[in-house]
Amino acid sequence: MRMSEVTLSRRLIGLLRARTFMFAALLGVVLFVANLIVQPRFVSSSTLPATLADLAPFAIVAMACAPSVITGGLDFGIGPVVSLTNVMLVAVLLPHGLGGPGVAIPILLALGAGIGALSAALISYLRLPAFFTGMGALFVVSGAAQQILPTPEQAPANWTNNLASSIGPVPGALITMAVPLVVWLVLRRTPSVRAMFSVGGDAVTAFAAGMNVGAVRFVAYALGGLFAAVAGIALTGLIHSADSSLGLQYTLIAIAAVALGGTPLGGGRGGLVGGLLGAVCIFLIQDFLFALRISAEWLDVVYGCVLVFAVVLGTQLAPRPTGAAA
Repeated sequence: MRMSEVTLSRRLIGLLRARTFMFAALLGVVLFVANLIVQPRFVSSSTLPATLADLAPFAIVAMACAPSVITGGLDFGIGPVVSLTNVMLVAVLLPHGLGGPGVAIPILLALGAGIGALSAALISYLRLPAFFTGMGALFVVSGAAQQILPTPEQAPANWTNNLASSIGPVPGALITMAVPLVVWLVLRRTPSVRAMFSVGGDAVTAFAAGMNVGAVRFVAYALGGLFAAVAGIALTGLIHSADSSLGLQYTLIAIAAVALGGTPLGGGRGGLVGGLLGAVCIFLIQDFLFALRISAEWLDVVYGCVLVFAVVLGTQLAPRPTGAAA
């Protein structure tokens, strides 16, 4: 290999280490082109709102998973919170006249944030391992959703329908996907996000420096739960029904997307942009497989392979000094 090629290779690796989400961005471009080749009408002005609506739950649940991972945890309850939000809106709030956006949105966001905060409290104040707390949240929240709605139920026409089409000239899915990004952008102007990176990088050192590690985890998990509730609202608009079984499949997708987007499962760096790009890649892979008429049963295999690949890639590209990506 020539010296110039070696230098270029090192610079590329350096760029990927400095901005680990860049790999997901490059992969997304390749997958987008591949989809255009096999299905030229993949994206058009008429299909764009529907395509974005399909993407929105993927993208938002991945962004919801990121805060807990950044702090060194892993909230498995994110996927089930998506289902519980969906079920609560369709099976509880709408039938009781509480389904209007001014009432339903605050209730659902508070529900999601509360579940996330409870998980953080168990980890921080009762000293329960994050893994077992996350698994417990997965089963408890999934069970609650199934108790409320054992079988799928069609939703009446409601305001979430616009989220799967357009609100004026703007695709509704762009609005739901923008919510986590805007909240994260605001938080980056405060010490909150830097504190999450510090706790994820080395919780003991952060604690020794006087940081309230429990409070940082509390905010991160509550934030993830709040974002998961937004994903549940987006899912309701997409499927026009409620299904308590859908949340579990989003858990694996979220973890794979976050890892692929450059947020290591050990924490300390990463961000919502990487999770969003990772989700876009997984969504494009799914569409590509469907276009090739490959059986949907292979999707879980693909998700698992993407997760393993992303973890290995993240290990190889881990920057020598601890840093943070966008």
